Amino acid sequence: MTALIAALLPIGLMLLMLVVGMRLLPSQVVGAFTRPRPMLVGLTVQIGVLPLVAFGLARAFALPLPMAVGLVLVAAAPGGVTSNYIAYLVRADLALSAAMTLVSTLIAVVTIPLVLSLSGAAIVPGIAGLAKISLAMGAVALGPMAVGVALRWWRPGWAAGLLRVLEPASKVIFAAMVIATFVQNWAAMRANFAEVGPAVVLLNLSALAAGALAGGAMRLRRPQTHAIMVEASLQNVAVALFVATVLLQDPRLTIPALLYALVMNITTLGHIAFARALARFG
Repeated sequence: MTALIAALLPIGLMLLMLVVGMRLLPSQVVGAFTRPRPMLVGLTVQIGVLPLVAFGLARAFALPLPMAVGLVLVAAAPGGVTSNYIAYLVRADLALSAAMTLVSTLIAVVTIPLVLSLSGAAIVPGIAGLAKISLAMGAVALGPMAVGVALRWWRPGWAAGLLRVLEPASKVIFAAMVIATFVQNWAAMRANFAEVGPAVVLLNLSALAAGALAGGAMRLRRPQTHAIMVEASLQNVAVALFVATVLLQDPRLTIPALLYALVMNITTLGHIAFARALARFG
């Protein structure tokens, strides 16, 4: 079962990102970089605020060092690959979400070692491996998205026809991915939730709250605020697991990441429902 999920997951992610891309225009993507204020606000929350929150929670809950480092590692991870598709579901600014995913993924090779060095962990030789997986995860998300954007610009009629078929399929795939995450990580959650679960839940909720507060304080538009909330709360658990098992060679550090994978799926479903209700009545 695990092997099947591992084999099908990249295909599913690429399909989701293709759908997102066909909802974007090149001018929208360029605009996220030429008018960078919302992106800088979002990256400040994701890269600056979130690790500080993780440090504070680790101290407040007096977590053992492996749990504390694992929690900080989750906070330091770049935006999740599915964050762009979630941004689409919550009617957020897709171009802003894509730009934040790209930047946070590319600079993760610097930000993750820096944050971990402050947490008491020592990065072992092999940082090139982190660069490789960060770029690979970026390619899985951004390559198909770029194809979708190009198709929308080059053949809008084809893109519209494909969307009618692929949009329903992508929602089924997304639901299957969420269920697979629960099945795969349920045992880890049950065994370790009492020790580190509350800190993990508060980290995720803090990410959502920080994104909302930053968007409101900086007077960003609602779609931009939702994009920041999504990017800050959906961390790239795959990168966190890679760092913990391959670079730091300590499986105990993976526990907060496994728990976070479950928690962020639950809160994401709530965010989707809330954003759609807000769009309907607000």
